[in-house]
Amino acid sequence: MIFEQVGKRMLRFFAIILVICVLVPAEGLAQRRKTSQRKAPAIQTREAEQDLKVLYTAASQSRARLLEASETYRESLVKLLALQKQDAQRIETTVEKNRKLLDMGLIARRQLEESELEFTTVREKVNDVEKQLQSLENLVAEVHLAEELAKAPVSSQFAVQSAGRVVRYVGASRWAMNDFTKVDAFFRLRFSKPLPISAYGQTETHNRMGFDHRVAIDVAIHPDSLEGRELMNYLAAEGISFIAIRGAISGSATGAHIHIGPSSKRIN
Repeated sequence: MIFEQVGKRMLRFFAIILVICVLVPAEGLAQRRKTSQRKAPAIQTREAEQDLKVLYTAASQSRARLLEASETYRESLVKLLALQKQDAQRIETTVEKNRKLLDMGLIARRQLEESELEFTTVREKVNDVEKQLQSLENLVAEVHLAEELAKAPVSSQFAVQSAGRVVRYVGASRWAMNDFTKVDAFFRLRFSKPLPISAYGQTETHNRMGFDHRVAIDVAIHPDSLEGRELMNYLAAEGISFIAIRGAISGSATGAHIHIGPSSKRIN
């Protein structure tokens, strides 16, 4: 009987010891978890800040490289344009000379027509390079104003947001390239001339600079002009998204234009 009582007491004793051994580490572990949980937000915040710094640095470097590349490309276009204009002037002089010679009966009409065709071809090349320059200036203007666009988020649809050099509107209508016809029809009816397009969809400039412009149109109109205000009012009334830039580059290359459709994104 005595041994049974002693045995029961020993079992209770070992049971108490076992419970203590289990609870104490668990409690310590719980305490460590609480400490870890208290530290986690601060650690996560620091990591997030570091990630943001890395992303900002990468974005700044990418932006700097893009602007450097665009300046190099612009210089090549300016040189090419100067040469093409010289050719155009030379050929135009030849055309005028051939007209006089034809009137005098000294050459055949075919010779005049050939020189006129050559002049038309070189003028088309000049116009194409001028459009590439305009497209590049518009794209660079958008790159310069990327941070300004980010500082003025659109709060809701159906509201035109204006901040400094940027006017932005996000409409409810789904824009498609064939919608251009109705925009052009409005502009022709209102101003008796076609919409001055500087970039229709993806261009060689956007390919070179790595931007997706497939479903967007750039219009060579200053947003503060009468034509610009009328066009923006029409686009907003139709629910068509647009970004209007008043200018971001000093000198003659202002980059002022109205971008119709979604904003251009970098092509990965």
